[in-house]
Amino acid sequence: MKKTVVIWDNCEASLKFFVVNKDLRKLNNKYVNSTETSNKDADKICKMVYNDKDGSTIVNLLDTFPVDEVLAGAFVVVMGFLP
Repeated sequence: MKKTVVIWDNCEASLKFFVVNKDLRKLNNKYVNSTETSNKDADKICKMVYNDKDGSTIVNLLDTFPVDEVLAGAFVVVMGFLP
């Protein structure tokens, strides 16, 4: 299974990055709270990124882009959270 590097844009802070062991290309350019993102896709993103009990982040957010993952063949997508 290919990995995906996610460029995480929460629109209120600097971009962050994380890596998952899934192909997330279907979620490219999807933002939670966007009228262009379905509720189903928004739920997938939230369950992947946030703890549903306390809202804390459950992925390892990186400050630098993981170039090595991309060089090894990972896909790259952009997704985020609109306030």
